[in-house]
Amino acid sequence: MNILLLTSEFAPAMGGIGTYAREIAAAASRLGAKVTVLAPDYARQTADDDRSLPFEVVRFRGGLHSMRDLPRKIMLARRGVRRAQYNVIHAADWPFFIPVALSRWRTPARVLMTVHGTEINETQMPLKRIAIHGAGVFGPRTEVIANSRFTEMLFRERFAVDPRRISTVNLGVSEFWFGGQRTRREVRLAHRLPDDRLVMITVARITRRKGHHLTLAALLQLPDDLRRRITWLVVGPDGEADYVGELRRSAAQVACDIRFLGPQPNEEIRDLYAASDFFCLTGLPDTTGRVEGFGLVYLEAGAAGLPSVATKVGGVPDAVLADETGILASASVASISDAIAELAADRGLRAILAAGASAHARALSWERCAATTYGLTYAGKRAMAERAIGLTA
Repeated sequence: MNILLLTSEFAPAMGGIGTYAREIAAAASRLGAKVTVLAPDYARQTADDDRSLPFEVVRFRGGLHSMRDLPRKIMLARRGVRRAQYNVIHAADWPFFIPVALSRWRTPARVLMTVHGTEINETQMPLKRIAIHGAGVFGPRTEVIANSRFTEMLFRERFAVDPRRISTVNLGVSEFWFGGQRTRREVRLAHRLPDDRLVMITVARITRRKGHHLTLAALLQLPDDLRRRITWLVVGPDGEADYVGELRRSAAQVACDIRFLGPQPNEEIRDLYAASDFFCLTGLPDTTGRVEGFGLVYLEAGAAGLPSVATKVGGVPDAVLADETGILASASVASISDAIAELAADRGLRAILAAGASAHARALSWERCAATTYGLTYAGKRAMAERAIGLTA
């Protein structure tokens, strides 16, 4: 199978869509497909890194998407689909939806478009809707891939598309997250974390919609003796300056060991997972229209053997299975506090949910994601197949 994947986000600018594009391309390559990725160069020299990948990367001049880039992306797509006899043309994110739609007639290939969540709401602006309708983006030959049941539901609400052309294929988790180089004891010694300390970790940009303030308020409601036994590791770059400042000031007044570690490389995050007892990320609904389409970070923590405290927001219930891989709370301080207290107080419960989280992460491999998306043969494990949406037989 010959696949062309077009993305407006890719390494070295690695957000969620960049991770998706890289991992599904690599997985499809491991399953025997020939994959070409069309991606921006970010005005950097990327040739050495690109050569290390198991697929071809064709760079175009540009960075993160702006609407001013649309005419150039249309020309890139037109030229791209004619480079080879592709079986699949895949727009990995919405900036390439219109360019790919306008190039459909140049190729007999299957046309796939992946929706991730937030962009579904963003495309409801009048000018974008007119452009999408005029280009026939979701016309008869387009297959829509949603990354969660929530994202599929949101797309169905916003666009009148034949349901038979819409499917949910959950994201995957890389083998990288299933084992680090350092032991729990080594990492704890390096970070001066006593053996009897309960370590809760959050990995996310510190921004209001990720709900760090809810977690902090939930810690305040814990009994004093339990709260003093907890260390909260906060990993991730800063978001809104006013929000981050207020969060840090509030955290300094709480009788709890709270450590803001800033952004960390994946290798260090993996080691910090090994030193932790459970993961906590308590997102909340965002009035700006941004949504949590899936929640890949919960799977990565699960692969490292961590159960999660999470909120029932967006597509998170596909990443965290209630009472199987973690505790799903409502986006309220009291509910989150109860969930943290329950996990912190019960070692046996943590062990049971950790085993479930690891098994769920194993079931949701990138090979399964690529095989289901592109129709490739996959002979992977069938563990938790009934829960792993899109899992092939």
